[in-house]
Amino acid sequence: MTGRFFRIAVRSVIFKDRKLALIKSEKFGEYKFPGGGKENGESDVETLIRETMEETGLTVVAKSIKPYGVAKEKRRSVIDPNDLFMMESYYYLCDVLNLVNKTKLDDYEHEYGYQLFFVDIDEAIKANEEAAKLHQDAVPWINRELAVFKDIKKYYNL
Repeated sequence: MTGRFFRIAVRSVIFKDRKLALIKSEKFGEYKFPGGGKENGESDVETLIRETMEETGLTVVAKSIKPYGVAKEKRRSVIDPNDLFMMESYYYLCDVLNLVNKTKLDDYEHEYGYQLFFVDIDEAIKANEEAAKLHQDAVPWINRELAVFKDIKKYYNL
């Protein structure tokens, strides 16, 4: 390994009528929680609100935010396989307003065709298990999200 890259990310866990608000890739078929990397000086709450709005168009209700858990990843970088990529993803339960605004996706999110869906936990698990068989190298976060889906299913008896 030649280099190391460390990132902290914040992700929202949003339930509406026993379904999760997730973004799904049209290109690879996997689901993931809305969220992303912290910018300089941002708090977790600020990142959560910004990233959720950018990726889903949903407005997080700040006073509803509660910690859920953290997932730690350590793997080869998709940008340079000689680099080590480490990330801590902090997941927060939160409520959102019913209004859906315009999204502001990153270039790769546009390329992958991410869109907001409200899905049953079993549908998300099945889709990510299938996508992992085909696209693990292209979207290495599938297993992280799959582990969190399974944890939520178990914790909430879904």
